[in-house]
Amino acid sequence: MAATIHDVAKLAGVNPSTVSRALSGKAVITEETREKIYAAMRELDYHPNSVARSLASGLSGAIGVVVDAQDADAFSNVFFSRSLFAIEKVAQSRGYHVIIANGAKRAGGASSIEGLMLERKVDGLILPPSTLKSALLEKIEGFPYVVLGQPDTARRGLSWVDVNNEQGGAMAVEHLRQMGYARIAYLGGGGRTGFVKRRVKGYLSALVRETEALVLPTDGTAEDARRAAHEALRAESRPDAFLCNDNLAAFGLLKAAKALGLRVPDELGVATFDNYPLAEFTDPPLTAVDVDTALLGEQTARLLFQKINRQTADQQVLLCTSLIERESSRRM
Repeated sequence: MAATIHDVAKLAGVNPSTVSRALSGKAVITEETREKIYAAMRELDYHPNSVARSLASGLSGAIGVVVDAQDADAFSNVFFSRSLFAIEKVAQSRGYHVIIANGAKRAGGASSIEGLMLERKVDGLILPPSTLKSALLEKIEGFPYVVLGQPDTARRGLSWVDVNNEQGGAMAVEHLRQMGYARIAYLGGGGRTGFVKRRVKGYLSALVRETEALVLPTDGTAEDARRAAHEALRAESRPDAFLCNDNLAAFGLLKAAKALGLRVPDELGVATFDNYPLAEFTDPPLTAVDVDTALLGEQTARLLFQKINRQTADQQVLLCTSLIERESSRRM
């Protein structure tokens, strides 16, 4: 027999009317009480009738996640899939579903963001920093939204969640220096987006002298990283270590090192951003700055629901990174 709202109320230790108010999204309820109700819903596998709820409350029962997809690969990378899974999990716990949209313009000139908002298809939006143009910000002012990633703009009144990429870059360089490496280069980062700039800034801040800096941008592919690394490693004063912008850059670097007969980590140290599954299965396994993209998605979604329920002011959240030390940088 399917669970009812009365079953949820009993398990959560509240009145059925409190459960109804929590599901409506309009009432002011403490976060502790709300979490008790959602936990009871999950335990009982209770799914509210979203159609009836939207008619009663005027809410859609959906949130929108906008991506800046230039090609099909944008939907298949690990960063996107882990973050989206966490967002979906938070939304489901609140009886919501997720609509994914591309930030590109639709036919007729309107963006998918404007369509989702103006047509009231969603109650809130999660946006990438690349969509934050002045014209759009004016149109969505007063509508609940959170930016997944630290914006480049200094505009006031923005809520965003990101990982501390600058901290991660500095941490990796300091580790490589402690392992005895002296000439540390930065490899990768096609497009020089905001998060790449902050990673490079962290790298630069940890160098003994900024004149030692060697930043090798690529087009974002492993092959271009291999080419750039191969050229740098053939130079007379070659780097003895690299901090890679991502796993693809690290894969290209390892291939270049192998072709030149350089042993990792004895003759070349390697560290990379993003502790994705393949990082520990390369030869040798990669030291990695762990960027918790699942936590990033979860925190972004939680902040969005607080804004939908008018429970919080604008917030800016930076999540700490950590370093996973593996054989690619352990000089004996």
